[in-house]
Amino acid sequence: MDATAPAPARDHRAGTLAFWLLAVTATLAYLPSLSGPFIFDDLTSIPDNPTIRSLWPLGPVLSPPHADGATVGRRPLLNLTFALNHAVSGTDVWSYHLANLAIHFAAGLTLFSLLRRALALAPATATRADSVALFTALLWTLHPLQTESVSYVVQRAESLCGLLVLLTIHAFLRASTSARPLGWHLVSVTACLLGVATKEVAATAPVLVLLLDRALVAGSFAGALRARAGYYASLAASWVLLGALIASTAGRGGTAGLGVGVTPWGYLWSQALALTRYLGLTAWPSPLAIDHGGTLAFPGAAQAVGCGLLVLGLLAATAVAFKRAPRLGLPGAWFFVTLAPSSSVVPLLDTMFEHRMYLALAAPLLLVVLGTHSLLGARCRPALAIAILAFGGLAAGRNTLYRSDVALWSDNVARTPDNPRAHFQLAGALLARNRVADAITSYERAVALKPDYVEARHNLGSALLQAGRVMDAVVALEATIRLRPIAGTHFLLAGAHAQLGRTDAALAAYDAALALVPTHVDARNNRGNLRLQRGDATGALSDYETALRHDPAHVDAHLNAAVALLALHRPAEGLAHCETAARLRPGYGAAHWKSGDALLALNRPASAVERYQAAVQLDPSLLHAWAGLGRALAATARLPEAIEAYERALQLAPDWAQARHHYALALEAAGRDREAAGQNARALHLQPDFPEAATQQARLRARGATP
Repeated sequence: MDATAPAPARDHRAGTLAFWLLAVTATLAYLPSLSGPFIFDDLTSIPDNPTIRSLWPLGPVLSPPHADGATVGRRPLLNLTFALNHAVSGTDVWSYHLANLAIHFAAGLTLFSLLRRALALAPATATRADSVALFTALLWTLHPLQTESVSYVVQRAESLCGLLVLLTIHAFLRASTSARPLGWHLVSVTACLLGVATKEVAATAPVLVLLLDRALVAGSFAGALRARAGYYASLAASWVLLGALIASTAGRGGTAGLGVGVTPWGYLWSQALALTRYLGLTAWPSPLAIDHGGTLAFPGAAQAVGCGLLVLGLLAATAVAFKRAPRLGLPGAWFFVTLAPSSSVVPLLDTMFEHRMYLALAAPLLLVVLGTHSLLGARCRPALAIAILAFGGLAAGRNTLYRSDVALWSDNVARTPDNPRAHFQLAGALLARNRVADAITSYERAVALKPDYVEARHNLGSALLQAGRVMDAVVALEATIRLRPIAGTHFLLAGAHAQLGRTDAALAAYDAALALVPTHVDARNNRGNLRLQRGDATGALSDYETALRHDPAHVDAHLNAAVALLALHRPAEGLAHCETAARLRPGYGAAHWKSGDALLALNRPASAVERYQAAVQLDPSLLHAWAGLGRALAATARLPEAIEAYERALQLAPDWAQARHHYALALEAAGRDREAAGQNARALHLQPDFPEAATQQARLRARGATP
């Protein structure tokens, strides 16, 4: 065949019709999901991703995080698109969803244009190229299987990669009918390189182009490679880039390769079930689920044999068809090649995800449309239109679930009740809405399904603490630590022990957390608090100062350091910490309260009054600040105001013996001995071993005052 055959005639009306039909139907189908929250892997890749918060310098943007298998890991173009979204709308979801919809629409339009060109090159399909391409593109764009790649924001990795692969192939087809192919070849190679910078699936693009070249243009593999050796070498260069990106993530951050705990043979065998399910969902898109549950298991031996024979039969049929009639075998080759990165001997952490069908879906749909055309001729259009409307309605219904993470995960749990990860995700969504009891139930179900599910046990303990079930939380957290020592779990366990009054156990848990993560500033701060409660102000101060070395902006550590310094009779240093805390967190009443304490200790009562007044104005519930204000006012001889401040403190804490004694002192100084005696008597009743109150009471009795 001639690689530069004349371009087939184009009906521009068909292109315009395709544009508007795809734009309108895709918008209607995906409109319900445009306000959907970030879910699942979105959270680590977008709101928790520091590299997308600024577009400049580009270095961090193009070096995204890949810890814990983050979706953006070593996918620089994907990360750049999220950075662009962040520049537009921060973490508001609307721009991310609109971008995903635009990418999907562009992919559908590119698929239409690609198919009409490819079909026009074959005499058997040339006369119906526009119709077949349009119906296939509409079915592909509106198929409910595609919702995961569009409405689940981070799966832009799949849809954007799919668009770039389609552009790679489309540009090749344009080059094959162009008198000046170099420009289109450059577009094709550029799209391929951008594709591998988006997702690994783009590695299939050079193979797909070669298969298409063999089937529709060159007539043989050797002829294709001879005619376009430089072009194919340039396409193959994308594999070098991809290899470097994959190597830098150690197997996609632990989600791919032999380290995921599955043997190559076991994973390949599991793909027989995955591929069978993909084909089933293509024909009947239910049940759909954002998470099918990690590793799939065959229901029984008969099903395993049946799935294996089906896949082997399809592979054999594809190979035979491509050898004898390449154009007939091309859709089958497209299906298996595009799924090869996720359905091969290279194990992935998850056996099946619906978004993996994004590109592959075009092949079976094309065969269905071609078959329907062959059987019904022009009468196929009503049947295909009904299928398009049905798919669009199902996609819109599926997309309504994406408006709520609770609804989405509840549906997932209903469809995959034995999936522990779905229960875990549902629990997190429920907890975010303060439905703590329901969240606990879901976490317990996840743990029951997978007893070694460390994250679920940890979160269960946290939720139990939030529900006030402290003893149950201790049991859950200790079980987590037996599975895997985690600093965060030790931290929560320490807090639970502290609530139960188990100071020694709490200190030991904080020690364990710090042994694992010495920079855990909250653990250091809280350990300092326990030491301070025990009267070890020196040890507490050491913890606070270490915490501040790791995080100089830790407000609580500054304030707690001030308390420890006051206990050590170093008020000037304590005041400096209070001022830093107030500067770091404007409007923090406690910082002003402690500043007042430091100023009183420095014998600066007038300045202390100002700080205490600022504290109670910011937070009227600070009873110690009211009491401190009373002391400072009394020290400046403003007794009526001091008495009023003590009364406010005692309204908040009527049984506070020390405040009542100081109130009595202010009353005595104001010459109101009888009232002073009454307040002091109550202080002694609340705290019989209160020597200062006893001394004052004796003094008042000597003057004849009785309560």
